Amino acid sequence: MRRVVRRRLIIGAAIVMAALLAFIGVGLHGMYAGRGSARGRMVSLDVPSGASTRRIARMLQAGGVIGNAFWFRVYLAVSGQARYLQAGNYRFHGGETIPQAVAELRQGAVTFNTVSVTIPEGFTVRQIGSLLQRDGVCSDRAFMAAAVKGNFPQFWFVRMIPKNPLIRDRLEGYLFPNTYDFVRGESVSRVLVKILTETAQILSPALVARMKADHLTVAQTLTVGSLIEREAKLASDRPLIASVIFNRLHRHPPMPLQMDASIEYALGHTTTDLTAADLAIKSPYNTYTHMGLPPGPIANPGLPSIRAALYPAHTDYYYYVARFDGSGGNYYATTYAQQLANSARSQRNLARLQAGGQKAGGHKVVPGQPAKPGGARTHG
Repeated sequence: MRRVVRRRLIIGAAIVMAALLAFIGVGLHGMYAGRGSARGRMVSLDVPSGASTRRIARMLQAGGVIGNAFWFRVYLAVSGQARYLQAGNYRFHGGETIPQAVAELRQGAVTFNTVSVTIPEGFTVRQIGSLLQRDGVCSDRAFMAAAVKGNFPQFWFVRMIPKNPLIRDRLEGYLFPNTYDFVRGESVSRVLVKILTETAQILSPALVARMKADHLTVAQTLTVGSLIEREAKLASDRPLIASVIFNRLHRHPPMPLQMDASIEYALGHTTTDLTAADLAIKSPYNTYTHMGLPPGPIANPGLPSIRAALYPAHTDYYYYVARFDGSGGNYYATTYAQQLANSARSQRNLARLQAGGQKAGGHKVVPGQPAKPGGARTHG
């Protein structure tokens, strides 16, 4: 009887050992021979921060980097390397072995041609294109072509951009300023999808609900936000400038906005010396000669300016002018008479700054040009 039991134990152990060896053999095959389907080409993948090993494994298999997500996770568990994987933008050689892919994920994307690009608040689409080209991400020309004509139907707010032929650059205002990690030579569509994905996060349900409560579209909100972004130097001025914009829009009869920043957008460059000819430029973005908001945003606003557009201060201001006292702030006024007094005060401050050899930090009134009513930093 004992011999029978012993024989059965030996046979059982042999079967278990054979199964284990087969399992290990299959695993080794999966790790080393079962390469991904993308052999011979580069595969770009974004590994987000906090991603689970299951999610990373699926991304690698779906991209053709590795052949089997299950064995990827087994390898991580056996080798104890799961906690060392780093988030980032990677360029893998498609069809790698699992150990090769894990080694790259441990080293981090910084070693794989990744560049961090900061898009400042208030940058235009054209400035962003130049920035990306300077940092070697993509060409300016390709970026602008995609920004003007590219289709991104996966983003609801892009589908809602007005089909207005007067809009200069279609995605202006919709590219949220932030710091992004790109791969040098990354496709323009991937670059824009990455930025638009961030914009989608910013346009939260709460923010959209506020727009609806204020009877504003996304386009109107971002347009007002862009004007605020380009006009305000101080955070405290944002809701005040917003109040001037809405007070003028809602006045009966309405007043032209007369924002210097819109003139700069029409000109294509910033300047501290806006002339009478500049203020008369023929452009739908000229808020001195056209009533209401410009056709679309004039820059890409940050969240504080977007929020200021949705939560303006409650004032009776219709005018403001740059202080030129070194603070970066504005003087505000309800009446044109008060605006004229503030403009004279502003010019005295400017003269003192110039006498002291300091920069004004804003627009200045052209000599001989009378101060104009409006919402601009100098003239309004």
